[in-house]
Amino acid sequence: MSKGLRWESLAVPLSWLAELDNCAHPDDLADAFGDGYLCARNPVFAGVRRSALALGYRYSAADTPMWRDYQAFGLSTLHQIIASGIIPYHDTGSTIQRLLKSNSKAVLSPGIILSALKRNYAFHESAHCVAWSVLHRAEGGPVRLAANERERFVIEAILAESFANTVEMLGSLVRTLPLSDTLFYSLNSYMTPKQDRMVQLQDAVAAAGEYARFLLLFLGSFEANLTVAEPGDATRERIGLAAGRDTAPAHVVRMVTEAAFRLNPGFREKTTPMYFELLGYKAEYQALTQTLWLDDPGNREFIRNLAPMLFAATGQPVAGRPDPVQTAVPIVSGG
Repeated sequence: MSKGLRWESLAVPLSWLAELDNCAHPDDLADAFGDGYLCARNPVFAGVRRSALALGYRYSAADTPMWRDYQAFGLSTLHQIIASGIIPYHDTGSTIQRLLKSNSKAVLSPGIILSALKRNYAFHESAHCVAWSVLHRAEGGPVRLAANERERFVIEAILAESFANTVEMLGSLVRTLPLSDTLFYSLNSYMTPKQDRMVQLQDAVAAAGEYARFLLLFLGSFEANLTVAEPGDATRERIGLAAGRDTAPAHVVRMVTEAAFRLNPGFREKTTPMYFELLGYKAEYQALTQTLWLDDPGNREFIRNLAPMLFAATGQPVAGRPDPVQTAVPIVSGG
């Protein structure tokens, strides 16, 4: 590639992308463009999908009132998705096939595809659903999290969002074919793969291992979801203590925390508070932002029990720990 030529502007045959996506993976959404490719080539994406299905969640592009609400105002439907067990998505694959039928030689740049084709966020919603299910299986259960039901709802939601942020960031690191990985992942995730983040988080694995990286990224995402400020020494110290002193050296804690805090500032400042205000939990959310939740020894103990279960839900069980997805009866029925 010549200097200054960005991948988004390359001329790419649409038929080539469609063939790459034609993977016939047992868990894929064949009518979601790029989903088959990611299920076949991205172990984090595939692991979360496998866990969601094992827990009884199902996927639908059918035109229902909830599907319409999701397209019109997605922020308002997360609780409906979890309660119904149905994760909505766009049938973008059929659109691509119809386009190819009318012009088999169609050539488009990745930039045009990303700007014109609807994106699917089933991966993110799946992570929320999986986290909710795992949370309700963690030792001590959700009663350990807060003094009352309203506080517990907010803490559970932030923990689930933090898991979704974590797996999306880890999934963005997978590279087999850089152009197609980047394009398909960007079409099916809120995060676009970034080279600097990839190097940073790969260095963390080399220094501390995959589970430590996951745990620190999860804790960092939890902290990032509660503030718009950049992380200081106190934040890094809190994350390191919550993970455990022997989990990773200080420079790894700093490295992973910085990666976690790259979560979109607009999302942290506007979307998350708006979600809780929309559902009537504004006061509880604001109270949590003022509470150093991870400073509580009981909360740190809960996180250390929860995190291996969440890690297992990505397809990577921790030695000596039960897999909450494979060993339990589904708690949602789908429909």
